[in-house]
Amino acid sequence: ALGAQVEVPTLEGRVTMKIPPGSKGGQKLRLAGKGLPKPGGGAGDLYAVLDIVVPGTLTEREKKLYEELRDASRFDPRTRFSQ
Repeated sequence: ALGAQVEVPTLEGRVTMKIPPGSKGGQKLRLAGKGLPKPGGGAGDLYAVLDIVVPGTLTEREKKLYEELRDASRFDPRTRFSQ
């Protein structure tokens, strides 16, 4: 929801990729010129597919903070199923 900057491995080493706010799982992001070499020179593009990962276990404090966020938010992920 907030966006992020993450380190991504490429053929030339790790680079920082910006994840835009509001990005969704399965979304494809492009790293221009970081893919496989082209026959005529240069490099193609590298694509990264976003995978949303959630924690398996939570501390009591984390659980409380998530509950506070849920209660403060107007977002309801279930609304897309009722349309």
